[in-house]
Amino acid sequence: MKPNETVLQFLNQNLDRKIIDGNPNPVSAWLDGTLKKATLGSITAEFDVRADQCNHAGVLHGGVISTMLDEIMGMTLITVQIDHLYVTINLHVDFLYGAKAGEKVTVTSEVYRVGKKIANVEAKMYNQEGKIVAKATSNLAATSIPIKI
Repeated sequence: MKPNETVLQFLNQNLDRKIIDGNPNPVSAWLDGTLKKATLGSITAEFDVRADQCNHAGVLHGGVISTMLDEIMGMTLITVQIDHLYVTINLHVDFLYGAKAGEKVTVTSEVYRVGKKIANVEAKMYNQEGKIVAKATSNLAATSIPIKI
């Protein structure tokens, strides 16, 4: 994998800032994560768990967990030199532990392979105590939409 130096430079200039800064995705705005680390093929982000993200039991909703993991996996892919936008074609999530409103969760991701048509990425979510909340794998497919950075 070759690094996307422009993206990595931008991300590293924006560590400890909200992910939405410079990101047009409205889902990113709603998730309201903070970028903590960016390297070739890897992103770390932190999220404050809010009450509006929790299920009836008061724990972070599985759909929100999946969205956080998916969002960071997609974001990680642009740290690699790619020509076209990739979109999720499958997402497998294992839910292992809970997180409650007011807690922080950290998502780390890693790109394993980028081919001409398919990329494979993994992400893990941890709570404040370092317990794994969820882990996910995803395959993403290249679209015909060129990357404009």
